[in-house]
Amino acid sequence: MLQMEGIAVARSGLFHANASKSNPLAANTAQLRKEFTPPPRAFISLNQRRHEVLPSQCLQTSWIRCYDTSKAASAKSEENAKLVYFGRDTIAHAAAKTAPAVASLCARNRGQNVDGEIGSGTAIHKDGYILTCAHVVFDKTNMVYSADGQVLVRLQEAKKDVVGQVVDAYVDLDIAIAKTEKPTSPLSTAKVGSSSKLRPGDWAIAMGCPLSLQHTVTLGIISCVHRAGNELGLEGMMEYLQTDCAINPGNSGGPLCNVDGEVIGVNVENVKPDIASGVSFAVPVDLISAIIKPFQNFQRLVRPDFGWTVRNISGENFEALKQSYPTFPNAKDGVFVQKVFKGSPADHAGIQTGDVIVGFNGKQVRNIKEMMDARGERYGEPVIVNVKRARDAPVPLAITFKEKDVA
Repeated sequence: MLQMEGIAVARSGLFHANASKSNPLAANTAQLRKEFTPPPRAFISLNQRRHEVLPSQCLQTSWIRCYDTSKAASAKSEENAKLVYFGRDTIAHAAAKTAPAVASLCARNRGQNVDGEIGSGTAIHKDGYILTCAHVVFDKTNMVYSADGQVLVRLQEAKKDVVGQVVDAYVDLDIAIAKTEKPTSPLSTAKVGSSSKLRPGDWAIAMGCPLSLQHTVTLGIISCVHRAGNELGLEGMMEYLQTDCAINPGNSGGPLCNVDGEVIGVNVENVKPDIASGVSFAVPVDLISAIIKPFQNFQRLVRPDFGWTVRNISGENFEALKQSYPTFPNAKDGVFVQKVFKGSPADHAGIQTGDVIVGFNGKQVRNIKEMMDARGERYGEPVIVNVKRARDAPVPLAITFKEKDVA
């Protein structure tokens, strides 16, 4: 009580000390009364200079006019951003937009009916494509791919688990795409926004299945928009969104959303609670747009997946790759093909486990990011991939995407 009185006195002194100074940013009383409805009753502003009266409801139940920075993040320009009203149901409405598309995932170990890693995912296409983390479907620290890429998927709307198969995985981005069995009805999908104009302090909503607790929502803010991977002790050139949303085991792969219910990132991990709390990370959605958008946009009877798992070659893993793969070429950079899924477009093209991609769509590539830039958002068209094997010269192979299953 004494503390509260001290704060009140201090704040009163602060306002009175500033009362003699002109404040050009202060709203006029008539405008302020117009913005705050219903008519005020009892709550008096601490700003004694203006003596305006604010609504008696607490901030949690009043409507507050604010600049929607999350909307600005997904707008094409600053001019498209707009003023919105932030109310008691804003977060609930945003979560409700995305919730039907949030899935729980469970990886299956090779040749066993044993559950492996637990994670989350987001449906990005009605035909059953699920966005998740690569480390959910296999051990990202293992140089040799040990899982068969099979996952069990359960969406909020579903009554039972469905079997899915990993169709693309990008280890260094920690991103994977899984495809479920043909759904009996079109899946609800999440709307993908943009992360490029996010600012520290913007609201962030994390969704997923921590500790296998279905349909969990946590709230926080964006703490940093360009947290470099090397600051976290990670190799590569990745940048992450840092948030203070509660992220726990099982949240990995789930969506990070803004107040419009748009996906702005993919939750990946957090700092261990015994070291720090409220320090969590997500892959920015704009960084992986070249992976996501083909799956979102395809309408023709052509699947956009490659059917591989790839990772960057670096100084840290070069020797380990040489020891693990007898056909590994003497390549210090490029994109290493860690796994080719049987029957996939990459498999039909002749891509082999152990190949190193050095060219893509006529451009030389040294890492996954350059490969994604060369790919852009095209899909359904043949892709020329140059690969190196052992001592061979680069071999050009054409990947032709296969047709969707047609009932």
